[in-house]
Amino acid sequence: MGIRKHFEKKPSDEDLKLQDLVLEQEQAKPELKFDPKTEISATDWQGMKDKLESCRRNNDWWNFAGQAMELKILFSDRVSELDLNDSAWQGMKDWLEGERQRKDWWNFTAQAMLLKILFPDRVPKLDLDDSAWRGMRNELEAYSQNNHWQDFADQAMLLKILFPNRVSELDLDDSALLGMKDVLENARQRDHCYPFANLAINLKILFPNRVSELDLDDSAWQEMKNELESYRREGHWYFFSTQAMELKILAADEVKVTDQGLEITMTPPESFKSEKKPRPERRNF
Repeated sequence: MGIRKHFEKKPSDEDLKLQDLVLEQEQAKPELKFDPKTEISATDWQGMKDKLESCRRNNDWWNFAGQAMELKILFSDRVSELDLNDSAWQGMKDWLEGERQRKDWWNFTAQAMLLKILFPDRVPKLDLDDSAWRGMRNELEAYSQNNHWQDFADQAMLLKILFPNRVSELDLDDSALLGMKDVLENARQRDHCYPFANLAINLKILFPNRVSELDLDDSAWQEMKNELESYRREGHWYFFSTQAMELKILAADEVKVTDQGLEITMTPPESFKSEKKPRPERRNF
């Protein structure tokens, strides 16, 4: 979700390929399937948890928050294994307050969003007052004025999750959408898989009724899954969890922003022996 762009070193562009992405006329709608329960092994889960614990030991609360959020979105029924205790909350909250004092509003916005998803019942303790809103909103406006549409998409997505009742103030008009879609298409043409996937989920969250305009075809989908496999082979568990989370969000039937964070609706895989289609599951994060 774009939350680690200033902290984690991204893989080189040579390793990130999106090939043959030109859609044919009247192409059938691609099947974008990703079920963490079948696509992520016990070994993968342990690798991601080990990285989370490494962040905890090193008091790296920024990357701890990002990793924990991704694991919660992937497996909401295993949150107890993440040990999100009061000590972890305080470490992440102190990091947030440091960014407020430095007036680093991008980092503040990102960390606040992470804490909302991890601790939805503690949102009032984040002190998201009018002063903080103005700082975060001014950051968004600066990105728009300078045509920095990747950064605009990141900031707007974070603010929509933090303030679902103030979406009308984010200037999500056709001009902004066009700017973001141009960046998405540029990433597609330049075979940059990492920013392509990140921007695609931002747009899905920001414009849930216009997902078809993202042109997610089978080739792009397979390339993103290939990247996931590459991160698995190389043990890059930070990027593995990010890519897996992005695949889950893009594969979801519906993603809603709520007061609790995100509500993701997934259709469970149908059993070959089942004649009755199971009801979709709805989970809040």
